[in-house]
Amino acid sequence: MSRSTARYPRRDSTSRHGAFGNLLTWTVETRKHIFYVLVAYVAVIFLCGGGARADIQSLILIRPLSVLVCGIAFLTLRFDDLRRHRFLSVMAVLLVLLAVAHIIPLPPSMWHALPGRELVVDIDRAAGLSGLWRPLSLTPQAAENAFFSLFVPLGAFLLAVQLDLDDRRRLVVPLLAIGAASGLMGIVQIVGDPKGALYLYRITNNGQAVGLFSNRNHQAVFLVAMFPLLAYYASQGLRTEDQVKTRLVICAAAAAILVPLVLVTGSRQGLLLGLLAIALSFAIYERPQASLARRRGEQKSFGMMFVAIFAALLLAVVTAIASRAEALNRLIATDLAEEGRATAWQIVGKLIGEYFPFGSGSGSFVEAYQMAEPLSELRPTYFNHAHNDFLEVALTFGLPGMLLLIAAIIGFARGAWVIIRRKAPHGNGKRLARTGAIIVLMAGLASVVDYPLRTPSFACFFVIACCWMYSGLPKRTNSAGIATTD
Repeated sequence: MSRSTARYPRRDSTSRHGAFGNLLTWTVETRKHIFYVLVAYVAVIFLCGGGARADIQSLILIRPLSVLVCGIAFLTLRFDDLRRHRFLSVMAVLLVLLAVAHIIPLPPSMWHALPGRELVVDIDRAAGLSGLWRPLSLTPQAAENAFFSLFVPLGAFLLAVQLDLDDRRRLVVPLLAIGAASGLMGIVQIVGDPKGALYLYRITNNGQAVGLFSNRNHQAVFLVAMFPLLAYYASQGLRTEDQVKTRLVICAAAAAILVPLVLVTGSRQGLLLGLLAIALSFAIYERPQASLARRRGEQKSFGMMFVAIFAALLLAVVTAIASRAEALNRLIATDLAEEGRATAWQIVGKLIGEYFPFGSGSGSFVEAYQMAEPLSELRPTYFNHAHNDFLEVALTFGLPGMLLLIAAIIGFARGAWVIIRRKAPHGNGKRLARTGAIIVLMAGLASVVDYPLRTPSFACFFVIACCWMYSGLPKRTNSAGIATTD
């Protein structure tokens, strides 16, 4: 009797494991499209998250979206993704834990013993509220807002660490497109109605080029970050020599347009950081080699290239003249002391000592500053931030926040030193790492006199730049987990 040759349907993992199998299949398929999820997420955040205030209406959209994206990212995340980004992962966990610590209610006896709470303790006694449990922060609602704000950059981080080197390179083009959109929007803003619909936020610098942001300084720093991105994009290899030259000219024309776009923001820090970014971008650019030899009879496209250069320079000159180069005027006409920041920094410095070592609490800068603000410094306006994130972190988060800042600075310095000294040739991995390092440096320098990383969109951009930076470290210390031998 011969063996039966009948075939039976194979039971796949989905039928064996039921709902778990469906989830597993969905997870595997979703991971293949993480790049597109991240690009879509970043686009929405830039459209709706260009302000740092807690009362922006678009937060109703981006906060739930960020939680949803974090959930999707956790489903597709692998432990190796976090292990390969060990330093960034540990910093993210510590930052979240620190924010959580500031919203946990404390016993009255413990809270009353915290430094800097004497005035509140006296008010509690007078009002008969001495038995209240309070979180560490002086402003519980602001502390909760600060905690939930972390989900936005956390979502970008959890998605970015899952990308391979090729997908990280591909992120450059969407971000350049966002930069172009923000820059062009700024031009339309300054020639249009100062209170028109193109200003996306109620409290903004009306009549000035803020682009997709609510603050001209944040727009300027973001545009400045486009210089290293353009240098990297111009360095990528193409098939023919004409394509290489065409891309170089287009990138040069875009850089020429960026200069007046930074000027019309009226941001002095943007002007100074722009000069530094242009100089550092030469450490990224390297003329790429064409993969195919030029064929006989192949027509060159130099005519279009010269037209592009002329148009870019013409636009740059016209825009600069029309705007009267406001950043240059502000740089000459005003100084730091006239804006009151120098005095405010002195007050913040004293407050850091009063609230040390635990700080005044997450999100409590305004209230802590107003309680100590001298009568001589009272103005119709108020300081919403210290305009120096290093001082503000020291005030609100105390010693733990200062230690995290020091760890971040040391981590950046060590990573940048490795990237600079690396003997490997200039490949995309090393160039991408240098691009990320320059953007991180620009954000850090801008934070000395401002607070760009408190805006959701710039925070996501910063996280991506950190992942770019780690993509080019040597294999034995590569936090991206990718062999970048270039």
